[in-house]
Amino acid sequence: MVDFVRLFYRDKDKFEHFVCQEENFKELDTLFGLHTGQIKYPYRTCFNGLEVKVTSKHGYVYNSIHKAYNDKFSQDAHNHDDFGYSKLCYMLDYISSKLIDVDIANLTQFEFGFNIETPVSAQQIIRNNVLMHKQKGANHNRVFNGRGELRQFDYHNFVIKIYDKARQYSLPQNILRFEIRFLKAKEFQKYGIYKITDLKDKQKLRKLFICLMQRFNEMTIVDSYDESTIPENDLCKLIRYNSYSYWERVISSRSNQTKMRHIRAYQELLNKHNLLQVKSLLKGLLQKKYLQLINF
Repeated sequence: MVDFVRLFYRDKDKFEHFVCQEENFKELDTLFGLHTGQIKYPYRTCFNGLEVKVTSKHGYVYNSIHKAYNDKFSQDAHNHDDFGYSKLCYMLDYISSKLIDVDIANLTQFEFGFNIETPVSAQQIIRNNVLMHKQKGANHNRVFNGRGELRQFDYHNFVIKIYDKARQYSLPQNILRFEIRFLKAKEFQKYGIYKITDLKDKQKLRKLFICLMQRFNEMTIVDSYDESTIPENDLCKLIRYNSYSYWERVISSRSNQTKMRHIRAYQELLNKHNLLQVKSLLKGLLQKKYLQLINF
């Protein structure tokens, strides 16, 4: 569920004093002026892959708590397995034991998503079926870190990512990940989440899941089809509607009423020709995975 997190410490002096104590962190990296002998910011250290950083003004802690859990217990820092509620709570308590003032440090960013096992490769689904989000094309449409397909949709307060987790880690099974990365605190504070400890609240996690599914429902995920089986008039409309450039060049300048009319017509066309089976499958897998992890 929860993966990357970013904590912000406003009281830099108190946080810096804690970080600089050898009993808290045995190793601490800084910048050193060779000729002046001056120690400069930032100060950096880490534990289980979680980065700890002190600048001249603030303190930060950030990285994947899912990877940190696996690093702590298996020496293999990956995030392709299941990371359920009990593991999440353990890591939040562990972070609290390693740092100070976790209950008052501001949570400024985090990722919420799920790894789901699919009957065909995630690469195949992403390349052939994932078209748009809210009739908008992907901002990043590439091979993820040199491995696995990725579609990323960027917004001011959040990012939506759908990518091939199995290819990223060279796994034999098919694993697709769908996630939201919250970039601005106001985007998740409306769910009552202000501190990292708020992520232990199952009701708030449920609200995050509802948010995730809302974004998923806004995705345009269309089955592959045989053009010869679709009447020519419907086929022309389908080809047009399947293109994000059509929505951006032609429909975006129209009135909201006209936009909604075209969106409804597109949805009716997809339902008419039964082209939403892949989306329905992924939706069911996400719901099943949430129920599994929230009780695990």
